[in-house]
Amino acid sequence: MISWETSDPLFALTHLDGRNSRKLTLLRPYFSEFAWMKNRLSVMVDYLAALYELIEDKHISFTQDFSVADARTITSLERKTNHDLKAIEQFLVLRLQKKKLGFVVPYVNLGIGSEDINSIALGRLIGECRETVLLPCFQNIASALIALAEAEKDTTMVARTHAQVANVTTFGKEIANSLLRLCDELELFTSLKFSAKCTGEVGSLHGFLAIGKDKDWLQFTDNFIRGYGLVPSHAATQIAPYDSLVRFFQSLERINTILLDFVKNMWLYVLVGYVRITKVDAEVGSAGMPHKVNPIYFEGAEGGLAMANGMLETLSRTLPVNRLQRDFSDSTARRSMSMPIGLSVLSYQSIVEGIKRLSVDREVIASGLHPHQEVYLESVKIFCLRHGVSDIYDWLKDKTRGKTLNKEEFHHLLAELPLDVKRKDELQVMLHSVNPYPAKIVSEAVRRAKRIFKL
Repeated sequence: MISWETSDPLFALTHLDGRNSRKLTLLRPYFSEFAWMKNRLSVMVDYLAALYELIEDKHISFTQDFSVADARTITSLERKTNHDLKAIEQFLVLRLQKKKLGFVVPYVNLGIGSEDINSIALGRLIGECRETVLLPCFQNIASALIALAEAEKDTTMVARTHAQVANVTTFGKEIANSLLRLCDELELFTSLKFSAKCTGEVGSLHGFLAIGKDKDWLQFTDNFIRGYGLVPSHAATQIAPYDSLVRFFQSLERINTILLDFVKNMWLYVLVGYVRITKVDAEVGSAGMPHKVNPIYFEGAEGGLAMANGMLETLSRTLPVNRLQRDFSDSTARRSMSMPIGLSVLSYQSIVEGIKRLSVDREVIASGLHPHQEVYLESVKIFCLRHGVSDIYDWLKDKTRGKTLNKEEFHHLLAELPLDVKRKDELQVMLHSVNPYPAKIVSEAVRRAKRIFKL
């Protein structure tokens, strides 16, 4: 008989806690129910100590150890209260009494509501997750992109626009494009501050008046929030506005979009043979086709990033809207934020693994240039314009539009150009010279990435 209540990963409702759970254990200290309980209790204890010291001018302290058994006790209390924060409060009261600190029980959560504790704990957890989980993920991706861009900075290849052969670039320069875009967004991502509230049930500090009018409660609560590296929100109702969290989600969504663009392009480079996936002998690419070596890590990242962005967009759209001073819809949405972050982290890991497994086929890339000498026509056009051939665009269009030119055909075209022999020789030298700018762009990207990603 199967017990569907088992916690075995085989019975998890999502692959995040199922088949991929081992890859995402690094998120559990921030988004598990245990972590959420532990951090709210910690904030509650900090507030109790700060408030007691302010009012009584006495310092109290006790250890804030928190075990699985403690979490189960809170869960048991919640079954009766049907309110998660109240259950944590009751647990704290029981612990205080057990430690002979019953005299401070009246100060527990005095003047504040559940969302004061929740907003501080949430801002704290998201900030810590950014520093200890997300930024290291981005560092790993940046390191992989740096190595790839530097290795291929001089690998000249056909560039395509509108799916058509267009001009020339280098493989490394195209990787640098993704790297520089990540640099732009990461500067914003790391600068974001998270807001929180500690202003009572509807944000008016009305309950603090009953404690006493001789204190500056706004200054006290502001200092308490700033102690966590958070920004006090004076615009709060029962909840702190989610605007700072939404900015975080939107920045993460843009990072994911940059990476989506990257993995889709890598898939296309696999399609045209510019990139090959290194095989692992023990692995299988297809149940029926033994020859297959598939770009599954890029494909998996694409699916994960797309799903994550859909959820991030929904959170960004719904969290800032609450009826009057508060409805409860935000709580349900808030508890779901681990899903897009989990999907994102899983995708970041796949991208790094995908890059690790690829090899650039320089011979295939070089062979793609031979039958497509038309990629140099822009340079030919500009050279001719600079040397007095004003109608060169129409001349070239008439002879080449919709055509491909191999080396022989291209040389024949150059011979027909309305230029004198000296200029034709100069043009030939120019066309065979190395363009230094893709390598310079790669160097710029590498320098900037190393600084921003602290590599």
